[in-house]
Amino acid sequence: MFRFFKGMIGFRKAHPSIARNRFWREDVAWYGTGTHVDLTDHSHTLAYCLHGESQKDSDLYVMINAYSEELTFRVQEGRPEDWRRAVDTSLPSPQDIAEPGQGVRLKNLDVRVGARSVVVLEGCRELRTRSRSMSGARHKQERRHRRGG
Repeated sequence: MFRFFKGMIGFRKAHPSIARNRFWREDVAWYGTGTHVDLTDHSHTLAYCLHGESQKDSDLYVMINAYSEELTFRVQEGRPEDWRRAVDTSLPSPQDIAEPGQGVRLKNLDVRVGARSVVVLEGCRELRTRSRSMSGARHKQERRHRRGG
């Protein structure tokens, strides 16, 4: 248990978007096991994507299953290769939390979340940075083309 909580403290310190000094507001998107979030009293699931760009952080996708059976969540953002499983509270120690940057990459967007468990996915920083710089270069190229240069 000590190892897990030590890992969670390290995870929190590595992600400034979790401990920001103002509410997440526009940086969070809410989901359920699929596209739609169920906020009724009898709901047992919740998922959200916390976008970290405004905090110079990677994105986090959190899936919470409070139901008594394992459920499959469909990740609603990105591609499988954009995500690593950083935390899965249903797995035995030491597989329940990965060392920083060492999480298991997703093979598809369907993620099994154990009964009464939480799975946290961490966006792959190197993929995110590369795609951001590539889109920036593309944008500059388009501007040059429009100006005739």
